[in-house]
Amino acid sequence: MTRKINAVLLVGLIGTPIAGSLFGIDYGRAIWGDDQIWWTPKESALSIDQTRASFRIYLEDEPLDDHLARSSLTALGQDGMAYFVTPDLIKVRLNNWDRTKASLLHTAVYSAFALGASLACLVLGLIQFFAEPAVPQRRVAGGQARSIRR
Repeated sequence: MTRKINAVLLVGLIGTPIAGSLFGIDYGRAIWGDDQIWWTPKESALSIDQTRASFRIYLEDEPLDDHLARSSLTALGQDGMAYFVTPDLIKVRLNNWDRTKASLLHTAVYSAFALGASLACLVLGLIQFFAEPAVPQRRVAGGQARSIRR
């Protein structure tokens, strides 16, 4: 007795490992990815004006921009001399991991959808495979088995 593999089962058998691998890679990179490699490069550090939409720094309940505008901040140089801190002296490096992680998880949603569809095909294909009766075989002269089709 033999059974024929149907198309739905074949799609499930091929699609499940492929979509499962893609989902595992996408989700794994998002969850266990290196969050320290997504910093703005030191050479491309942003000015404080360019980062105004992302965050604000407060010093004694006053925005840092206000302190810089009225030159109320001073710093000591390597030679020990004091100087006023100006906005062009401040550079900001941002960690873009949150945006990268969101993008990876967005891609993982599509992989998960493909995995779900493949698993559904696999289950339906297995149900059809085992639900249909097996085709009996008969022996022909020469010892070869042939399916009997009606």
